[in-house]
Amino acid sequence: MTSSLDVDFRNILLELRRRTYVASRELVGAGKETFRASEHGYRRIDDHSFLHAMNFEAGESYSLTMARAGLICFQILINGIYSRSVGDRVDVMTPDALLISNCPRSTSDVEAGMKFRGILIVIEREYLLEHFKLDIENIPQAYRAIFLKESGLGTPLRIHPNLAVFSAADQLLSCKFGEPLRSIYMQMKAIEIICEVVAQLNAPQPRNRSYTYGFHRKSLAVRAAAAIYRREVSALPTIEQLAARVGLNRNDLTSGFRDLFGKTPRAYGNSLRMERAQELLSSGELSISEVARQVGFDAYSGFARAYQSHFGHPPSLVVTGPDCSLTAACLRRATGLSRASD
Repeated sequence: MTSSLDVDFRNILLELRRRTYVASRELVGAGKETFRASEHGYRRIDDHSFLHAMNFEAGESYSLTMARAGLICFQILINGIYSRSVGDRVDVMTPDALLISNCPRSTSDVEAGMKFRGILIVIEREYLLEHFKLDIENIPQAYRAIFLKESGLGTPLRIHPNLAVFSAADQLLSCKFGEPLRSIYMQMKAIEIICEVVAQLNAPQPRNRSYTYGFHRKSLAVRAAAAIYRREVSALPTIEQLAARVGLNRNDLTSGFRDLFGKTPRAYGNSLRMERAQELLSSGELSISEVARQVGFDAYSGFARAYQSHFGHPPSLVVTGPDCSLTAACLRRATGLSRASD
């Protein structure tokens, strides 16, 4: 059985002027099993816009009708598939672009068990134009109605999300802060995404641009995964976790890393850890054991083996600070040097 749900985005915007967050169940009448997630709701960005972070599993099939007159929606879907109806037009929505839309009413049909990861930012049309200074002249003629007309357009504008947008969406969805830091962080990330999208729209576009999204999508996801590794070098996610966060399966993620970096995700992540460890050791401010913990190792022995394998010498040769427990004689023995060769 499919549940029929309704929501008016204008009402959400008004409600969020009184509080910072509203759970979906309060507004759409969904049952407890409809959205299986720790958070599924709408979060205030400012008086003119709000954020919907999607990181959930549909516990049952549902049909959600959304009213959104005069509002523009930015959607970045990393995982998940659903059908979208506007009038007589039905489209299958997949993670293949950043969608920008403005139609008074649409219906999304979702199958039970579908897992979603992505974001939706809703912003008043006139506020987007005036506050963020969107340059309509750079928008393709066929899509200008999205930004200029209250009635909008049934067909969304599809653009490539750049790495900054994709990475900001992942950071927003992966936020581990508790309140009030969570709301502040997600608000700032949402504004960052709006700015990046507007800057991308305002940039002059080449004529007759080809649209080869399949390759771009995989390349973008792999570069986003590499950025996650760089940010989270002290606690690298597993390959399975990384694949889920960027919307690829394990095989595509692995082959993508080989194509772009010439190594597997595991080898790439380990190289980052070792390079970071070398930086910390060279500073002389931390002991070897402390450096090991900084780059995600629980034990000194495991770190020492990994470092030796990567650089060809033990980490003790790099330590020069006052915390080093080795004497100069120990260092000479470790390097095989004698006093005569000093």
